[in-house]
Amino acid sequence: MDELRLRQATSGEAPLLERPALDNEEDIAGARVLVIEDSSLTAGKIVEGLRGAGYKADHARSAAEGRTLAQDRAYDMIITALEIGGEDGLRLCSYFRSQEQTRHVPILLVLDGIDLPKLAKGLDLGVTDYLIKPIDSNELLARSRTQIRRRRYHDQLRHMLQRSVSMAYTDSLTGLYNRRYMNTTLDRKILEIAETVKPVSVMLFDIDHFKLVNDEFGHATGDDVLRVLAKRVAAGVRDVDLVARYGGEEFVVIMPDTPAKVAHMIAARLRDLVAKEPFSVPTAPDPLPVTISIGVATTTDPMEEAGGLLARADKALYAAKREGRNRVEIAEPAETTLRDNVFARG
Repeated sequence: MDELRLRQATSGEAPLLERPALDNEEDIAGARVLVIEDSSLTAGKIVEGLRGAGYKADHARSAAEGRTLAQDRAYDMIITALEIGGEDGLRLCSYFRSQEQTRHVPILLVLDGIDLPKLAKGLDLGVTDYLIKPIDSNELLARSRTQIRRRRYHDQLRHMLQRSVSMAYTDSLTGLYNRRYMNTTLDRKILEIAETVKPVSVMLFDIDHFKLVNDEFGHATGDDVLRVLAKRVAAGVRDVDLVARYGGEEFVVIMPDTPAKVAHMIAARLRDLVAKEPFSVPTAPDPLPVTISIGVATTTDPMEEAGGLLARADKALYAAKREGRNRVEIAEPAETTLRDNVFARG
């Protein structure tokens, strides 16, 4: 958890989560606990105590049943005996720590006083706490509360970390990749040309007369149009293509291993997909006709910079605007570099 807190703080996400108060029962309400115990008497006492405290408790009478339940359901804590029907409870604990589903689930080990020498091995295997028979109800609930809160706190930190990482490379309005992630990916794809010897194409497009949408219906409607466009474009390109919001109403599609002719076909299909059906948005009284203009550029040069490739696509986009909008234009090939001339002579 210290590592998660450090990563979450480094990511810049605010505010940083604080440890939940120990007296806040809402933090652990409805927690699900798996009890693995072959003794009906011991299991009954544990399950009864947990359910009385508002937890959802499942009882497994064998190690095999415990493994099955732990894989089928998400548990906040596992309580297991040191021995279950002749099977080693420590081996079961080791199994839980090796599985993705249960790797971070707290484990309480139930043992007799004479079994204390085995506790050290259990702690090495990942057991987080223990109970000594005969089990005291108050001790059971106190240790359970502590471990379940730690589990919930761990999950909160992991969720915030994942959200922070997601925010670093996605656009919050459309859910597409953002410009920073797109630039990094495009740089990498161009460099890969040296190995794959396959072209990389990009598509740069924006919404025609988008300012009129904002002026007539407001920015909320404009945002809705961008969201609908993002979904339609994402559904209209190939799985290998990457769609990103470049800024404002401009978008980029990176198309790896795609020659200019194929890139033009994809762009034309995408233009038709956007234009054929007006956009229904909740903040506009009627469906809005939306069209896009697209500029396409292709490179086969692993030394060409991503900025140069995008600049050629941008030039083609402006040509599409000049020619009347709602169309696709192909960029001129990049100028032959000195390096290419040297190779040609050699």
